[in-house]
Amino acid sequence: MGVVYLWRDKQPEQAIAEEKRAIAYSPSWFSADTALGLALNFAGQPEETIALADQALRLSPRSVNYLPILGQAYRLRRRYEEAIATFKKILAVAPHHLGAHGGLATIYGELGREEEARAEAAEFLRINPHFSLDALQQRLPCKDPAELERHLAALRKAGLK
Repeated sequence: MGVVYLWRDKQPEQAIAEEKRAIAYSPSWFSADTALGLALNFAGQPEETIALADQALRLSPRSVNYLPILGQAYRLRRRYEEAIATFKKILAVAPHHLGAHGGLATIYGELGREEEARAEAAEFLRINPHFSLDALQQRLPCKDPAELERHLAALRKAGLK
C-alpha cells in the first residue's frame, strides 16, 4: 500500500505510515525499509532515511537497492561527498545503474562541476535514451516543489532535457 500511496496518489506521508506498519509486521523485510527510505526522501525527511540505512543494509548487505535512496538522502542534506561515494559504490558493482548515473549528474550539476555532470548525463542518456525532464517532473511525488525544482535545475545544468 505504501508504494501505491507514494507513486499513484503522491502522498508520501501516507506511504510512510504504511511502510512503518509493514515493518512492524515484518521487521526483517528489506523491501519495506527500502520503500520507507524512498518515501521519507520524497516527504523531505532525508535525515530519517540516513538513520534507517544501518538497519536496511544489515538486512541485505549485498544488495545495492538501498544505496541510491541513501545517496539521494545525502544529496538532499547537501552532504555531497558522502552522496558521491555512495553512488560510486553502486557503479563499482553495477556500472549501468541508471539511478547512480542520474544521482551523480544531479550532484555534479548542483556543484557546478559541469564536465563531470555532462559525462554522467551522457551515460544516463545512453542507458535511457527516451528520458524527459517533463515526464520526470510529472512522475516524482515530491512534497516540496522547491526541492523538485532544485533537482530538475541540476539535471538541466548537466545537459538533460
